[in-house]
This record gives sequence, structure tokens and C-alpha cells, in this order.
Amino acid sequence: SFRRQQHLQNITQQVEMEPPELTQAELDLMIAESSHRRKNLGTELALMMMHYGASQLNIKRFFVKVKDNNHFSLRLFKEKLGFEECAYAECFGEYELEVKKKSSQAMVDWIETKWSEKSEGQAGKLYEIHDVPL
Repeated sequence: SFRRQQHLQNITQQVEMEPPELTQAELDLMIAESSHRRKNLGTELALMMMHYGASQLNIKRFFVKVKDNNHFSLRLFKEKLGFEECAYAECFGEYELEVKKKSSQAMVDWIETKWSEKSEGQAGKLYEIHDVPL
């Protein structure tokens, strides 16, 4: 029937549609080995993941969820990386922190500025220091 054909055509059009562009990503990192903590690895890892996300996947908002008693992670994301508190889930004792920019290129620029501030004149760009290919 005509209605059935029209219905099937509508379903086909819906299936063929491209998925919406993802513009945000959650960061989740852990330095499990205690002897590797407090060596700025978290800062470097976060910036490297964010750079990949912004430059390759067009991410313009990154967020993290951090327990309110995790003072080292709160310091990393708020003080070192400049994330801002956007939510608090009291039932989980968890902050949501974010950094967002108007475009993914603005995010890339911001990340590269953070990297150069962190590097304080050390040779190498993001990825080159650790020989990670783009």
C-alpha cells in the first residue's frame, strides 16, 4: 500500500542520516602506579588527550567528574588546567568540571597555550616530546 511504502521510505531516510556531530568528551584518567604520581604526568596526559580530541575529532567541550575528596585531581583540573565547576552531584559527592570554547580550533589554541606554559621553555611541542604520532 501507499502508506506502507511511505512509512518504509521515512524509516530509510532516518537510517541514512548522518549521526550528529559530537562536540564534547569526558576525560577519564588515572595514574595507578603511586610512584608515578605528582610528576605532572596527569597534566601532560590530559593535554595530549584533549589536543587529539580537539584537533582530530573537533571537540570543543571537555568535562571531568571528580570526587569531592580527590584533592589532587581537583587541583590538577581546576588550578593547573583551568577547568571550571559546572555541576555538583551531592548524592555522589562528585564535581563536574569543564572547559569549553566556541570552536574546536579555539580549543586547540587554548591547549597549545597551556602546553607551552607547562613546558616553560622546554624544547618540543605537544606530541613531539613523547614521540606520539598525530
